[in-house]
This record gives sequence, C-alpha cells and structure tokens, in this order.
Amino acid sequence: MNFHNPNHTPNPSIPEGDIGLAKLAASLWRGKWILLAFVLFFVGVADLYDKYVVVPLYSATAKIALKENQPEKILTDIESLMTNGPITDTGINTELEVLRSGDLVGKLVDSLDLTKQPDFNPLLREPRLSSQIITQFFAFFGVASEKPKIPRSPEEVRSIAINSVFNVITFSNTRKTRVINISVTTTKPALSVRMANKMAALYIESQIQIKLDALANATEFLSSRTSELKNDFEDLKAQLTNFSSQSELINPNVLKSQEIQLRDMRTRLREKSEIVEEKMDMRLILQSFREAGNLQALIKHANDFRLNRAISEYRNNNLPLDDLNMQIEKFMLKNDVEVEREQKQFSALETSETLLAKQIERQSKELIVLQQLKRETETARLLYESFFTRLQEMNVQLGLETADGRLFSTATQSNPLNQIKTKILSFGGVIGLIIGGSLIVFWELRFSGFRSVNDLRDNSGYSVLGGVPLIPLRDRKTTISYFKTKPNSMVSEAVRNLRTSILMSNPDQDKKVIMLTSSIPKEGKTILTYALAQNMVGLNKRILLIEADIRRRTHSVKIDRNNTIALLDLMMGHKEFKDVNPFVEELGFDILTATRSDMNAADLFASERFPKLLTELRENYDHILIDSPPILSVPDARLISAVSDINIYIVKWNKTTRAQVEQGLNMISSTSIGAKTIGLVLNQIDPNNTKAYGYTGSYGYDSYGSKYYES
Repeated sequence: MNFHNPNHTPNPSIPEGDIGLAKLAASLWRGKWILLAFVLFFVGVADLYDKYVVVPLYSATAKIALKENQPEKILTDIESLMTNGPITDTGINTELEVLRSGDLVGKLVDSLDLTKQPDFNPLLREPRLSSQIITQFFAFFGVASEKPKIPRSPEEVRSIAINSVFNVITFSNTRKTRVINISVTTTKPALSVRMANKMAALYIESQIQIKLDALANATEFLSSRTSELKNDFEDLKAQLTNFSSQSELINPNVLKSQEIQLRDMRTRLREKSEIVEEKMDMRLILQSFREAGNLQALIKHANDFRLNRAISEYRNNNLPLDDLNMQIEKFMLKNDVEVEREQKQFSALETSETLLAKQIERQSKELIVLQQLKRETETARLLYESFFTRLQEMNVQLGLETADGRLFSTATQSNPLNQIKTKILSFGGVIGLIIGGSLIVFWELRFSGFRSVNDLRDNSGYSVLGGVPLIPLRDRKTTISYFKTKPNSMVSEAVRNLRTSILMSNPDQDKKVIMLTSSIPKEGKTILTYALAQNMVGLNKRILLIEADIRRRTHSVKIDRNNTIALLDLMMGHKEFKDVNPFVEELGFDILTATRSDMNAADLFASERFPKLLTELRENYDHILIDSPPILSVPDARLISAVSDINIYIVKWNKTTRAQVEQGLNMISSTSIGAKTIGLVLNQIDPNNTKAYGYTGSYGYDSYGSKYYES
C-alpha cells in the first residue's frame, strides 16, 4: 500500500457544503423520526389551540379620511403656532403613531369603561379549563394549588386594560389614499363596533382639542407679550420726553455749521501759532545781535525803514551814536509789545477752540441719545401695534377650527372570522415538517467533516492507512492501562492494522522517524501515538517516543513524569543522550517528555539542535515516533516534518472539517520535499453512530467482526 497516489485527485462531484437530491433524501430518511416528532408535536399544538384557545372573533372597522390640504386661515404669520401644514405621507405615519399612543387608548378605556369587560380585565375572567382541572386535582389531595390573588389598584387595572386593547386594535393606512382604518377584533360584535367608532370619534376630538389648546397658548402668549410691549413703549416715550426737556436740543444742521466753524477756528489757531513762533524767533535773533554789539547786522535783520534811515544818517555823521541806540531800543520795545499781543490773541483763540469743541462733543452725544430714544420708541410702537393686531385676529380665529380628518365610514357588525380546524391542523403539520426538515438539511449543509475512509480518500487525494475506533473510556488518561489489559480489543487491532500499513508501504523507503500530526487539537493524535509506540514494541523493536508538543500545559496520557528525560534537556545540551536512560517501565519503551520553555518552540525546532539530536537518536532506535503539535495551530509540525522520514496525518471522524484537512495537507506538503509522503488516519470512529449515517459495515466494526475482538 502506498501512502500517496500522485494520479489520484479529490472527487469534484462532492464539493464541500453541497448536497444532492439523493443525499438529501438519505438525510431526510435518516431523520425520519425527528420529522415525525416535529409533525406530531405541532399537530398536537394546533389541536390544543383549536379546542381551548380559538373562539369566534368579530372584526369592525371605522375609516377616517384625512384632508389633503389645510383650510384657509385668517392668520398668516401665526399659523405655525396652530397647524402643521398639508398632510403628507410622513404626516399620515405620524397620525398612525398618534392613534397608537397610550393617551387615546386610555381615553377609549375610560369612556367605554372597558376595565369592567372580562375581555380586557383578566381579573374578571373565568379560570381556564386547564386551570380548573389542576385546581380539582390538587383539591382532591387537599392541597391548595392557587396562590392568593393580589389586590390591584385602579391604576394597575386600567394599565392592564390598555395593554389588552392594544392587542385587539390595529391602525393602518389604505395604500395610495389618505384613509386611516381603525380595526377592532373581539369576541363580541357590538363591542367591536362601539370601540372602533369611539376610537375614531376620540381621534377627531383630540385633533380639534390640540388646535384649540395651541390657539389658547398662542393667545395667552400674544396677550402677555402685547402687555409687555405696551409698557415698554410707554417707558420709552417717558424717557424721550424727559431727555428732551433736560437737554439743550439743537438741529443737526446747526451742529454741522458749528463743526465748520470749529474747523475754521483751528485753521486760524495754527496760523496764529506760526506767527507767534516767527516773532519769538525774531526777538531772540535781535537780542543776540544787540548783546554782541553788532548794530549793523541787527538793523539789517530787522529790515525796518526807520532803523535803515537812522543807520544811514549815522554813517554820514548826521546822527550821534546815542540817538541810534535810542531808536534801536524803541524798536525792540515795540517788537516785545507785538509779541505779547500775538501771544494773548493765540491764548484767547485756543480757549475759544476748546470751548467750542467741548460744546460740539456734548451736543453730538445728546443728539445721538435723542435719536436712539426716538428709534427705540418707534420700534416699540410698531411691535406693540403688530402684536395687538395679531391678538385681535387670534380672538377671531377661536371657534373656527376644525379637525384635519373626518369620519369617512362608521363600523358595522360583521360575521365571525372563519376558523377551520382542518386548516389549523394542516398548518401545524406543515410547520412541523418544514422546521424538522430545515433542521436536518441545515445540519447536513453545515457538516463538512469525514464519516468514512472513502470520503477522506476521495476528498483529500491521499491514501488512508486505516481507521481507528473511539476508545470506550471516560478518562482518556488511563489509555496505557487499557491497551495493556485489552491487547485484543477492537481499538488495539485497529492500531495493529495501522502499524502493518505503515511498515508494509513503500518497502524501499526509510521509516525510522515517523511524525504524527493533526489539523487542530483534541483529535486523538497523542493517544494514537502512544498506542502505536506500545504496539510496535511487540515486534521486538527498540522504540522511542518524542513528545514534541512542548507548548502544551496539560498531557492527554497520564504517566509518572518525575523520572523521565525531557526533550529540551537533550536539545539544550543540559544532558547527553549517552548519559541518560529514557526507558519508562510503565510504558515499555523509551520516551522523551515535553516540558515548557521560555524559548519559542518554533525557534528551537528550526535550529540545528533538533536535527543534530535526531541524527544521534537514529543510531540507537529502530523507530522514532514524534508526537507533534497541530499543524494549523503552530508551525512546529512543519519544521519537524522536514527532518522526519514519513508523516502521518490524523483526522478526527465526524469532526475535522475538509477545509482544515486541505489547509493542513497543503502546509505540510510545502515543507516535505523529495520522496517524503503522507498517510492519513481516520481516528476516533464511533461504531455506534456509523449506522445512523449509512456506513454500516464499512469499517469492519459491526456484529460480523465483533467475534474476533475482545470486549
């Protein structure tokens, strides 16, 4: 037997998640008792419903037609306070929600006094037949079966009645119309009619009341606001009169002429300032020439005709020097007087400019305040008159409001709704058949595992070495003792058959290092590895089992690990293989146990330490079985498969999915190169459940082969 047939490909006619008609029929046939149970259950429920629940029901419907547009209003600007405009589709939905509100239903309960109706007050109802039977049963034995009734307040009773009304009344809109249907279904035809018509009347009354309340609120608001505006207007008028009487009021034109006068005065002030500065400079220059005794320069700079004539006479010796000095002194005194006069005129002009500027500033502020008061007074007057006009219009509007809907059709009594027992029972049977069949088909569609060796071979593309049944043990940690005490059991023979398939396949291929892996945890890989190692010991072979799943915290097989040799000790060089004895008497073969390490397991197996150790172990053992971690969980198995001779892939019966097997095989195949091949094992087969899936006798674990096995 070869592990792998390169010419074999998975059967394309059985894709994952698909189910043919034949398979569907087989699945439904296997679940026929489930289908029958569902059908009987729902038929029984329908029969009970027809006998004890169904009562004649009478329906009554009142119709309300909503107006397409709002009526003409007297008001224009205040309409938003009273109306929501034309009724649209959104408005119809809003009106339906208004009808469904607890307020209107509460008014319906109060107006018709529905709290005294047994249909809406369960406290007034007669006990059901089932309750009466239970009461009589317990009374026969002298036991009180009913709990004492708790008294209910009127509010609680009303709340219960409202909730009960919600269960019998419906509100809907006739498609593409503005008609609202109010339907009531009860056991009393007259009551249904009364409730439907009353609900329609309450809805119309509520519409009118809402508009009247809105108008009343708007009137109250306008009245209050009008009074406030009137008081504000009167206060502003008083302030304006008081301010006008206390201030020096001027015309804006006069104020403008004063501003022009101020500009002219400031121009004169600048000119006068320049004159004063010029005369002061002249005075200083003349005084400096006089003090220096330079009379000729003084007279020349003064540019006065009298002094020019005097200096001419002095040069012609017609005027003595004292007379010349006297004329110069007179000129200087005259110049000083002119300077003082100009300074006084400048000061007077500056004072006038300041007074005029202050006067203009004060009058400008008063004018601004006056204009502001006038504007505020006028604004207040306009607001007051506007609100007063609106208030008068609102008073006229009262009494003219109508509802946005009218009673289009009143409810009338009708015949009871048809209730046919045959239809009810048939409906129950169909529901049971659909639910039961759906559950069975759903389970089959969801299933993507393997239930036979043929399925595993056809869908994986690899040969299957064998199938191993489920070990009949509750505690899997006692597996070793099971194989020792029952060497001829069904499981032991299956493991022995697996051993034979491994050793007889590909005689030319080295089978010293055998790695066993699986897709995910809990597929029985570790227990099968121990069982295979223990079985190979019977061939007088020296066997070594390596626990390579060093990440695991717990162990599937219970042995005494206190005196065992750890795999990590040999890999890390803490111990030499020649100095240790890995034999475990309890097992009957050598074992290197797994212990947790701070280093990453993948890094350890990817290093040269593991291949180097494996080379040394090959020289001392006939077969080395490696229990590796699941390949989809961690990359350790892929690294180990690169240095192993053959790889055994474990698939759990009815559990491992096809996608997991396909992904795992692709991952390990990409690592194993050259002549390395893979064999598959279908593990943990439940012989008791294989018949339920149509695989009777396909494994040889049925009654025909049971005589060969030890029970």
